[in-house]
Amino acid sequence: MNFRTRVTLILITLFLLNSVSYPQDQNWKFFNKENSGLPTNCIRCVVQDKKGIYWIGTWDNGLVKFDGKNWTVFDTKNSKLPHNSVYCITFDKKDNLIIGTFGGGVAKFDGKKKWVIYNTTNSGLPNNWIYSIAVDKKSNLWIGTYSKGLAIFNGKKWTVYNQFNSKLPANKVTAIYIDKNDNKIIGTAHEMIFIQGSKWKTEAEMNIHSNEDAIYWISPFENNKVLMCYKFGSIVIYDGIVFKVYNPSNSDLPFTGFYSITSDLKKIVWAGSFTQGVVRFDGEKFMLINKFNSPLTDNMIFSIFVDDKNNKWFSTYYGGISIYNEEGVKLQSK
Repeated sequence: MNFRTRVTLILITLFLLNSVSYPQDQNWKFFNKENSGLPTNCIRCVVQDKKGIYWIGTWDNGLVKFDGKNWTVFDTKNSKLPHNSVYCITFDKKDNLIIGTFGGGVAKFDGKKKWVIYNTTNSGLPNNWIYSIAVDKKSNLWIGTYSKGLAIFNGKKWTVYNQFNSKLPANKVTAIYIDKNDNKIIGTAHEMIFIQGSKWKTEAEMNIHSNEDAIYWISPFENNKVLMCYKFGSIVIYDGIVFKVYNPSNSDLPFTGFYSITSDLKKIVWAGSFTQGVVRFDGEKFMLINKFNSPLTDNMIFSIFVDDKNNKWFSTYYGGISIYNEEGVKLQSK
């Protein structure tokens, strides 16, 4: 056996050992349409209700319920879900799911059988393509649409704000964040708008001087701070005064452009890119996690969700769901 053949065999052996080690890694778990009840590998979002049940929004095959053992799919054929593209999910005060679809408007679902649908035909909703959704302290629904502005529904009356009748910078509303004092931060395809009580404030009025557009995700962080990420730009930590920007020019952030950002139970920040995987930030250093240096199944990350056991759920475009926990993935089982 010559030297080149020996080297080739060694490399093949190392590759195989590395490959088979991934499924045995207790820090990772994977769900896809081949090994679970997921109807598709294209996953938009994951949330968890007060009972610990996971609700999964798919890009093309409806809504999925997962209790840690059993899978149930709700789609346009077997339920009143108005569209199979589930773009965003939140909960109201009664733990009903509020579901934003990309083409069918908004659905309220009690998790069992009762559905209420809001669309452009039967309500004051101005657009059926929903980008973001939130519920305030008064149980008002705040709905960000793809091209028709911001809609607010108080249970009886609809109010629509757009760039022509308000300070809203753009009609594409990409993110809605509501803090514990009921103040709102609205992300759009251009700048953000801040709503404090009845006052709408621009970035300039909040003393924010950013040259970036399209905030795509806003999440709560420690000490009343918020995390933000730009679709084409930086990561931001904002405390209401200091708008701290992280980019490759002023930090070791490896790239720009993020679809989602959140923090885990240990205050570690996780941000997902739609092309380059996940970035982890411990307050000092950024670390890149992708399918080339880890078991992550896909670098196209739609969103990141952290559950009550500190599992990180990475929703991907092609690879289903990758779940990571540095202390071992543990899911509740019914």
